[in-house]
Amino acid sequence: MKYKPSRDLPEFARQLKTLSPSKLAEMVLNKRNEERTPESITMWFKEYPEIYEQLKKELREGLPSETEKVDLSIYQNGQFSELPSVKNWMLELSARELADKYVRQKINILKNVCLGKVYGFDLVQEGKWCLKHPDRLSLRDVMELIALLKERKKDTYQIKRDMKDFLQSKDIVVGKKFVVGKPKGYGKYAKLFVEGETCEKMLEWINQQNHEAYLVDKVMWKTGTRITATLTAQIDELRGNILTVYDKGRLSKYPRGHPWDKRLGTILLAEVKAFIGDRKNGKIFSISDTEMAKLNRMAIEKFAPEVFEQYPDLMVNHFWRHMFAQHMLRKTDWNYAVVASLGGWTPQALEESYGKPPEKLVAEWGEKYVFD
Repeated sequence: MKYKPSRDLPEFARQLKTLSPSKLAEMVLNKRNEERTPESITMWFKEYPEIYEQLKKELREGLPSETEKVDLSIYQNGQFSELPSVKNWMLELSARELADKYVRQKINILKNVCLGKVYGFDLVQEGKWCLKHPDRLSLRDVMELIALLKERKKDTYQIKRDMKDFLQSKDIVVGKKFVVGKPKGYGKYAKLFVEGETCEKMLEWINQQNHEAYLVDKVMWKTGTRITATLTAQIDELRGNILTVYDKGRLSKYPRGHPWDKRLGTILLAEVKAFIGDRKNGKIFSISDTEMAKLNRMAIEKFAPEVFEQYPDLMVNHFWRHMFAQHMLRKTDWNYAVVASLGGWTPQALEESYGKPPEKLVAEWGEKYVFD
């Protein structure tokens, strides 16, 4: 094939990942059996500077020098995930067998950090931040971003968690420069408690509005199952009084979610079976989480309005899981191991979420179990 600079030089530059005239001249000789001097190649690029600049940009993969701006194109059309540092992080995340969805969430967080678009703020537009290239993102950059978010009273847990992991994938030692800690709202529902009698009244009222919604809420309250796992529970997973549901869990290990065996009491079991009727398979419930949220919000407003005064941002469908934890802790004399096993927590997470026993109860235990 005859040597053609407009075709061959861009192709060879991409193959070699260099614009070195001497290396390109060597490639021309090897591939086209024609001798060209490095000077002739330099002259050709000077005649076509737009091609040179485009190749320069491609070969740098958007990575700017200390004085160049970041090219916005690196954030588009899947290019971001092809950048060296991002690609390496994705490889590490994949090696941990994390679910693809979870990996994508992390990459999106990194991209938003680089763009300065976090929590609805556009920090670049505000002049508080400049576009960052992930290959050049530094520990100081992340620390400055954390400081900006703290000024705005924002929870920095997720960004600190993921950016620490990303920086470490680039062999940057974070150490104690910033501590990830716990989410801002961790344990905020420790005092969310509604008396059992009131909960029963709420369920009775919901039953009058929608029997199916009543059953969904009752399953959540009596077993601690989350709303999504309850609404996706299958008829053929009910064996005897055991209902196997699939809840939050490591998707690489549990593609359907973590399986949990939930024991239904005699009355609840009879109610669920009556609702299923002659059906043999499919989902037990068909009501939407939106309709559930509507009814649960109305019930809380009607019977326990103080809940919203203390917790205005409460996820209303999660209310019954909270009630399971609080009532079961009291029923078992604050036995975290038992309640955690039944509800699907670790004992530590349960204690951090719902606090420690009242001091009065601890004092009673001290009298009861005193060791002579």
